[in-house]
Amino acid sequence: MPKKLARPELPSGWKRFVRNYADDHAYWYQPKGLAVTVEAVHDRLAPLVDFEGTRPWRECQGDYVKRLNKLGISQAEGPALARMLKQVVGTLGLAWVDPGDLVEITPVGRQFLDATNGSAILALQSRRYQFWNPSIGSAAHRVIQLHPVPFLVRLLQSLDDGLSTTEYALFAAKAKQIGDLDKVIEQIEAFRELDDSQRKEIVRLLDAYQIGGTKRGSLLNTVRLGRSYAMRMWQLSELFDVNDDHSLFLKKGVIRGEVRKWIEDYASNGTYIAFDNEKAFFAWMGNPDAKADRQTALDVYTERGDVEAAAAVKKSMGASATDLRKFRQMMLSEKTLEDSIEANFTGFANFVQRPLEFVGRQYETTVGPIDILARDKKSKGYVVIELKKGRAADKVFGQLSRYMGWVKKNLAGNAPVAGMIVGTTIDDKLRAARDAHDTKIDLVTYSSRMSFKVE
Repeated sequence: MPKKLARPELPSGWKRFVRNYADDHAYWYQPKGLAVTVEAVHDRLAPLVDFEGTRPWRECQGDYVKRLNKLGISQAEGPALARMLKQVVGTLGLAWVDPGDLVEITPVGRQFLDATNGSAILALQSRRYQFWNPSIGSAAHRVIQLHPVPFLVRLLQSLDDGLSTTEYALFAAKAKQIGDLDKVIEQIEAFRELDDSQRKEIVRLLDAYQIGGTKRGSLLNTVRLGRSYAMRMWQLSELFDVNDDHSLFLKKGVIRGEVRKWIEDYASNGTYIAFDNEKAFFAWMGNPDAKADRQTALDVYTERGDVEAAAAVKKSMGASATDLRKFRQMMLSEKTLEDSIEANFTGFANFVQRPLEFVGRQYETTVGPIDILARDKKSKGYVVIELKKGRAADKVFGQLSRYMGWVKKNLAGNAPVAGMIVGTTIDDKLRAARDAHDTKIDLVTYSSRMSFKVE
């Protein structure tokens, strides 16, 4: 009987790596979708425009699929194709397609459809996409908080010979934050120093760790198979090439001009943003002006009233202890005001002399959460109420205008839509911004005793 070949001995550090890898099920999970090419996305998004604002998605998706079949774009049928469409256009921030909601094409989606070079739009969307985000259902991946494209660019800048499929699955796709970059580089370099039999033994051991309830077997195999979906997304960034061995490389000569500036800006100011629901993430992805930077993170956390998250970003931006204390006080004061308005909405309506009824607080939309949404019982119109929250005049006015536009398009129909900005002070810049537009917006000043003045 032939003698069994001895297994190669692994250094203790690599044995520990195998155990840790198998025990940690978080990785860069990219949902399966249609082939993500610029042409494929355009061909599927363009027919969706005719269904925008007509009926909830669950009611019109069958007609949409028939339209694709008639156009010869797809031969698939049924809800499976509709679900895959959501994964593509939703992931890229181009359109909101949710069963109970009306179809919405985002500003980014409009830009893409109107552009002569749609690939440039998708490249920017790919570069700012982040893990984890609320469009990914699995909670196991929440611990990952980074933007994969900037991470891969910086990783490949530090490596010779690109990034192999195995190295991607073992190391890159398990990184949890941008601060893991140096560790991943060290792991890959150490892995390359092992002999071939040792590298194969690591892969063999990890393939032996089976995951219950999955057809893909091991965690390693799951990551490997999911890599192809992820690569489609990363290649949209126009920064990478994949060779015949499926290794990932930076495109030659790509790191220059605007790309270099983007990399440098991200290195100095980029940050992961913790969105608390899918619509909030989508509002960011669908806004062509939104960035993955500290100021945007501060705006997101301030808008939703997350005092601790906003203060942490403010501190990272160099705020002094005194400034942080004042900032916390302002946010807590605004939250108290919002609580008070909701708890005594009838009293607030009397103060502003409007027959208002409360609709919702932090009302979710695909352009962001409305602080308070109300209806005018007399006109049957809507009133969007925004707290100033210490924001600059142009920001709070711009946000309110976007919310009012969304309400007009998706809720109000022919009914009027008005707005209110509530704050401890109303400055001349805010008055000027209001007076420069025909939109009906009241400026409401409140005091600590909950008394109000309406302009």
